[in-house]
Amino acid sequence: MRNVLLILLLISLPGCQPGKESPARSTALREVKRLIDQDSFPARYIIMYEEPSNGIGSIYKITPANSPLLEGSLERPEKVIKYKDRYICLMNPMESIDMPKEKLIEITDYPNDTTGPIYYDKIWYIGVSKNGKKHTLVSTTYKSRLTYCYYSFPQLLEYTFKDYDSTHFPRFILSSYSLVVDSSYVPKGTLTNHIQRIDGEIYYTDVLDEYFKEDKDSIHKDFFAVLNGKDTLKLNVVDTIIQHLYFESENNAAFFRSLTKDPWDKLYDLLRDSTFYFCGEKGKYIRYSVPYSDFFWLFSIHDSRSYEYVDERYRRGTKQSLKDLYGSYDKWDAD
Repeated sequence: MRNVLLILLLISLPGCQPGKESPARSTALREVKRLIDQDSFPARYIIMYEEPSNGIGSIYKITPANSPLLEGSLERPEKVIKYKDRYICLMNPMESIDMPKEKLIEITDYPNDTTGPIYYDKIWYIGVSKNGKKHTLVSTTYKSRLTYCYYSFPQLLEYTFKDYDSTHFPRFILSSYSLVVDSSYVPKGTLTNHIQRIDGEIYYTDVLDEYFKEDKDSIHKDFFAVLNGKDTLKLNVVDTIIQHLYFESENNAAFFRSLTKDPWDKLYDLLRDSTFYFCGEKGKYIRYSVPYSDFFWLFSIHDSRSYEYVDERYRRGTKQSLKDLYGSYDKWDAD
């Protein structure tokens, strides 16, 4: 009986609940609390957003905020931890449940907060190994779009990519992509036989990369492509902006028709696992894998004629509340 009471007491104590947080998140939380102890955050709210997370590790973006909602998307945290006079807001776009609006107000009383709005330009990233035993803290201030791309910081690569770290980083990283469909596509309908091409961005790690020195008119010029068995979808680079190559795929109807069962999930898997850079070396092509950032959970779909936004798709595992937010604000607000 004494042992049972002791177990119940331990479970009831804050922070002593077994399995409460993953090892990676626990390590990141300790680091955030340490930063609060050092008075690093001028804001009352600290958003701790879990970005890519896989079998290797997790990356958390830490930003001071004027409210417990994610600015821009109004995403709510799944959990709020009060530490001293600050509120740590834990968010994860994948397979989590947002805190109900009433509960969030009960904990933070944010609608009555009169301290803001204040502009904050500093951002922290915490990369953590899956077992939580190793982590890296990176602090930066907003300079360009790259500030919001975790993969532009070499110190974080080992926490999301298997074969790369701060001393050995990939030449290219597939950042994001969107779909272009024909005008007969019906929103929320099947993508089968409607995909015309893929548009997207590829990040290059070295601004002096040999890619920019080659003869683009050569018949043996380097190129990017996605492979699906014997089918090849070339990705044609059309522009370069802020250390990203912008591409449009060729219009390869046969490639897209081969994605029969579930075109969206199949295409996601192919882009993640089978995107390559083909480099001409000594009269033949050598292919190099292009890793995928897995950074975005929302993907836009555009009409091929007008390029107007007509629909969206989500990364596998995206939580329902985010889908509701983009589908119906009233439904999201009522939850």
